[in-house]
Amino acid sequence: MDGILLIKKIGIIGGGISGLVVSIFLAKEGHQVSIFEKKSLLSETSSKTTKLLHGGLRYLENFHIKEVQKGLNDRYWWLKNFPQHTNKIKILIPYKNLFSLELLKFYIGIKFYGFLAGKKKLGKSKLYIKEVFQDINLDSDYKGYLSFFDGLMDDELLGKDLIHLAKELKINLYENHEVSNFDIYGNIDNKKFDKVILAVGPWTKILLEKNKIKSLKNIDYIKGSHLILNRKINSGLMFKGFCQSRYVFALPYKEFTLLGTTEVKVRSPDKPKIDTNEENYLIDSFNQTFRDPISSKDIISAYSGVRPLIRSKYDFHKSSRDFFIQQDSNLISIFGGKWTTSPSIARKIATIV
Repeated sequence: MDGILLIKKIGIIGGGISGLVVSIFLAKEGHQVSIFEKKSLLSETSSKTTKLLHGGLRYLENFHIKEVQKGLNDRYWWLKNFPQHTNKIKILIPYKNLFSLELLKFYIGIKFYGFLAGKKKLGKSKLYIKEVFQDINLDSDYKGYLSFFDGLMDDELLGKDLIHLAKELKINLYENHEVSNFDIYGNIDNKKFDKVILAVGPWTKILLEKNKIKSLKNIDYIKGSHLILNRKINSGLMFKGFCQSRYVFALPYKEFTLLGTTEVKVRSPDKPKIDTNEENYLIDSFNQTFRDPISSKDIISAYSGVRPLIRSKYDFHKSSRDFFIQQDSNLISIFGGKWTTSPSIARKIATIV
């Protein structure tokens, strides 16, 4: 009958942020959900982020407007539903020349970013001229800065809350359980489900082809590496990297500074690790911006994750962080996406399960 929810038995392969949030949305609708994760929940790509909840200001350069708007809506969802482990952060973009086209571009960009957020924006963006940088010892060439707001998360504590919520919703969590095979008919190994959802981040295409299922998208594996520095910073900073073609974030992280990220195309998503070139790039980027230089001795730790970017016909730097849902009979496969937009992925899947 119309209007009556048919409870389904759903198996999710992958216990990263997409699989976990999808499972929570579906369990709240009354479905019986099981997650199969080859390691620990949230232990792979989902634990290797820049800690930002954001629409992606720099994606506006490539006119990914719908993607940015989706991210801004989801940013608000995270801050509203998990206020204990998320907060808004003021991010500064320093500039050297008040009359540069680049400053004009960013000024228009942050105003448009706020416009896209609408009533869900987190604060007013501003232009500061000849303003003293509070708590940030920048190179004297900088004449002022733009500011805007985004979201920041403690992904470790937030992840624990999500796992606790999944247990409360009676979701079956099978950790350290690597799936051997699955098909489009609802089978995971020797278990039968009404629907199977493949939520394995960078490994989607690999596992589809391993199980002789055609992948409709190609994936670029883009490694992003981060450094934790023995420095304290109160505001966030977004500045040009040493290569001048992309931007780097310096963000407050506990009592330290999180510096990232890089963009390196790799052949495999397995076991990503920061290399010497990436470490030098981040150090050099920091040192061309800050007055007090750092060296490798200031690095407390480093980590790397692989972003699953849906391949663009252009340069991978212009690839979208948006997601794509592939449907094959009773199999639903997720391509792309990121931590921020996992609620949008979950809402989309809830409409087609």
